[in-house]
Amino acid sequence: MTSASASPRLAAEGVTLGYDGAVISTDLDFAVADNAVTVIIGPNGCGKSTLLRALGRLLRPKAGRITLDDRAISSMPPREVAKTIAILPQSPTAPSGLTVGDLVARGRHPHQSWYRQWSSGDEDKVAGALDMTGMLPFADRPLEALSGGQRQRAWISMALAQETDLLLLDEPTTYLDLAHQIDVLDLVRDLNEKHGRTVVMVLHDLNLAARYAHHLVAMHDGAVVASGTPAEVLTPDLVTDVFGLASKIIPDPVSGTPLVIPIGLRERPDSVRDCSEDREAPSPHVT
Repeated sequence: MTSASASPRLAAEGVTLGYDGAVISTDLDFAVADNAVTVIIGPNGCGKSTLLRALGRLLRPKAGRITLDDRAISSMPPREVAKTIAILPQSPTAPSGLTVGDLVARGRHPHQSWYRQWSSGDEDKVAGALDMTGMLPFADRPLEALSGGQRQRAWISMALAQETDLLLLDEPTTYLDLAHQIDVLDLVRDLNEKHGRTVVMVLHDLNLAARYAHHLVAMHDGAVVASGTPAEVLTPDLVTDVFGLASKIIPDPVSGTPLVIPIGLRERPDSVRDCSEDREAPSPHVT
């Protein structure tokens, strides 16, 4: 693991982000820490998902630029970007009856062309991605027959089949119970530590974010307000300023990472604007 460097592989440089006439972030700078798990936290509507979509080339900045290996990502062919960055949006959907194997095979799309069709090598990559996530025994099952945690593993398998170095995950634990949340986050940790993936993900649970992040980024009102290790970022003042919540922070007795103990609201969260990125950017549907 390394910290963000002067020339990160993926970065936002002075970007203004939004949808139609709505601006979410202005003059935002963000550098992805290489070979690490970066977790973005913040209240609803603060721009977390919007930033992730911009980093994944799903949203074009209104100003500024996203760079990948020192190149403007907007100038790169989509297929070239998709060989380096895989993004898993919130709550993706797929056609009824689609099997796990068929879903994961779609991750090989960036590697296909009119002169390079499906090959035994692609079959091996799909099998490898399924094996990496423990989903190989479920390859012939339809997605709707899986548990929530298994479905999320299947989607992550599809992203892994792209063979990218960078993995962007938007709230990968949404709608999962606690056991399945831990299962998915343990998998993400393994992908980083054992398979060398650089991961950026959005999480709402501050304690899980602290436990699994090497690098923690807090956003509020479209801006990055703090970044660093979980111990550096998660302070009582930060939790109050960003979430309007009084808290006590103690070491987690298991991991030693910060553990946020809520005390009570310092202010009602009524002023937090609606989550524009969720409203304006529906989840993609795999066809």
